Amino acid sequence: MRGVVAAGNIHTAQAGASILAEGGNAVDAALAGAIACFATEPLLASAGGAGIMVVRPAGGEPVAIDFFSAVPGLGLGEQQPALDFQGIEVDFGAAVQSFHVGRGAATVPRMFEGVALAAERFGSLSLAQIVAPAVGFAAEGIVLDPLTARTFSLLWPILSRDPGCLREIAEGLPTDRPPRPGERVFNRALARTLEDFGVSGRVPERLRQGLLDEFGPERGGLITPADLDGEGAAITAAHEFSLGPWRVWTSPRFGGRRLEVIASGLLAEDRQLDEPGRVLLQALASQAGHLAVGPLDAPGSTTHVSVVDAHGSAASITLTSGEGCGHVVTGTGVHLNNFLGEEDLNPGGFHRHAPGDALPTMIAPTLAIDPSGRVLALGSGGSNRIRSAVGLVLHRVATEGMAIDAAVNAPRVHAEAHDVWVELESRRDGARVRRQLEGRFERVHAFDVRDFFFGGVHVAELRADGSFHGAGDSRRGGVAICV
Repeated sequence: MRGVVAAGNIHTAQAGASILAEGGNAVDAALAGAIACFATEPLLASAGGAGIMVVRPAGGEPVAIDFFSAVPGLGLGEQQPALDFQGIEVDFGAAVQSFHVGRGAATVPRMFEGVALAAERFGSLSLAQIVAPAVGFAAEGIVLDPLTARTFSLLWPILSRDPGCLREIAEGLPTDRPPRPGERVFNRALARTLEDFGVSGRVPERLRQGLLDEFGPERGGLITPADLDGEGAAITAAHEFSLGPWRVWTSPRFGGRRLEVIASGLLAEDRQLDEPGRVLLQALASQAGHLAVGPLDAPGSTTHVSVVDAHGSAASITLTSGEGCGHVVTGTGVHLNNFLGEEDLNPGGFHRHAPGDALPTMIAPTLAIDPSGRVLALGSGGSNRIRSAVGLVLHRVATEGMAIDAAVNAPRVHAEAHDVWVELESRRDGARVRRQLEGRFERVHAFDVRDFFFGGVHVAELRADGSFHGAGDSRRGGVAICV
């Protein structure tokens, strides 16, 4: 056996698995899956977005590769442009949420820089080999599954504001309605962009110039040459802590402490929701005080890939592009992020960060290693629920001894200040749990089924006996493939 890939889409997992089959290591496979997401999970990740990766080289200590975006506008000084920055309402059924999109919502994407750095330092195959599966998916198209089609429908108010955006990311389909399950979606411009990147190892010139021409001050954006030349992807220390005998490494970005608190035995199942539950929920709520509270049913346009291999290397990579700003860099197939229009990333208000500031993020790619030699790679999409989802699964495996499948599929809870969201499906006494929560929170949002809202935790595992196992979260179309 060569390893295991866990991801949020069958095609994404196949991309990583094909690289393992060709002799690539965990980093090669994780990068191949991540790049494939641009075509296979087109609204959850984009080459116009950003991310963080935690890597354990074979025989080495884990490190983080940080390629999350900074705030643009370097060199503009007091001369601020008239921004293309608009609120868009998205109806999720249970709630209507406002997002801000437009060219003024976009930051410099660092995705290509992060992939190139990770491949150069920790990969074993050429970049052209790593991007090949994604090129194939973008050029040949993918048949939309119900989850991806639903995401297109939810974000249609954003996507439909610019027909040019739809013509590239959903090539060949009508622009007057969302794509439907079973329809094939192409992005041939993206295929060409990825091919260029695979050859050069750099941000393609057409993309770089398009960022300046179409997302600079003259078009209502903030991106400048100084932003493009500013600090990009970097290798840095991961946030490290212990969970019993396990050593854990996760994102070095703002908020890393929160995962530690969640994972240190405070999260519990329904059988523990008495006195331990009170401690759990109060601690979780107290850690959330400095963060913006996400509204119910916020989609969390984020995705994740986890890989471990037979050489002992492991990789956990989380990607996001927000909801997208509604515009592509023309001719590249790259839909740009809307990070400056996301409340979670701008808790003090929009356009309050100084140019060059690192944006906060909740993404939490994570590796965990037990003294027995057992290795876990895990992470999740899901907006401000990411850290509670990852922390809960990690707690259940490391502290309660659950198998990864059971830990991923068990009910989840998420708390923010005065609100708590909880899955009651399969709990032995859901009414009792709800009563307890109602006594401690102003609002209880109860789900009778497992739901997309609670993220998608995808776990790859190297067991102590040298065998592999994976768990993909059904809440977000998760799949695991052993090779």
